[in-house]
Amino acid sequence: MTDLHFEADPAGHPTLLLVHGFLSSRNHWLANANLSRHFRLIRVDLPAHGKSPAPSDDLAYTPEAMTLALDRLRQHLGIERWFICGQSFGAGLTLRYALDHPERVIAQAFTNANAALRGAWDDARLAAHQARIDDLRENGRPALRRFAFHPCHARRFPEEIRKQLASDADNCDVEGIIRIMRMGTPRLPVIGRLSETQVPTLLINGLRERAFQPARDLALATLPGLQIADLDGGHSINIEQSEGFDSAVTRFFTACLAGADASHVR
Repeated sequence: MTDLHFEADPAGHPTLLLVHGFLSSRNHWLANANLSRHFRLIRVDLPAHGKSPAPSDDLAYTPEAMTLALDRLRQHLGIERWFICGQSFGAGLTLRYALDHPERVIAQAFTNANAALRGAWDDARLAAHQARIDDLRENGRPALRRFAFHPCHARRFPEEIRKQLASDADNCDVEGIIRIMRMGTPRLPVIGRLSETQVPTLLINGLRERAFQPARDLALATLPGLQIADLDGGHSINIEQSEGFDSAVTRFFTACLAGADASHVR
């Protein structure tokens, strides 16, 4: 048994774990199916998202608990080492996973993730975050669409993917989402530990998300070995520039694989 719902390709290629962001699902990676030519893709639903359960225990929504759930999935699948890739909130989890379990990661990639690389919130940011929680408590599912990053607002997504992800977001468990906001988001940042990263790391950066570019530069200054692929797109760069994303991931991970013991990466 595993804590998280997942979809897994058949064994055969090196394994790549894909972790979506807040108000999304495993379907966030539909545009990246071509990665299956090179990797065994494992797509998970985070707690309260997609088909994963929404536990009633607050502690299940901490970043520590969610990264442990990812590792239990690795053990369940009998994988010794894998590639990992996180998007937005999911990047905060995969970056933490690589910090906590470097011996289990061949290499990692991540996309725009302000929540993972930010510093301490000021009073205004804390108040805005609490207001969104209060709105969800009072109004339930309709309040989900008031988040600016709800997929229904994604102008550069292919229409079918936008509709699928909007539906997935609308059907998130509201109480679970509140628990993630209370227990997960405030504890997500890893910028204070980023310099300790031991595994090869690639940031695939959507240049059009201007608010993320200072975090991009900070990540590079903090982790000098970081590689960066800048692409012409926004926050969900794997969807907006799927071919460029797939190419960057494949080139980077293939190069990393050349230096790894292939007997331990399937």
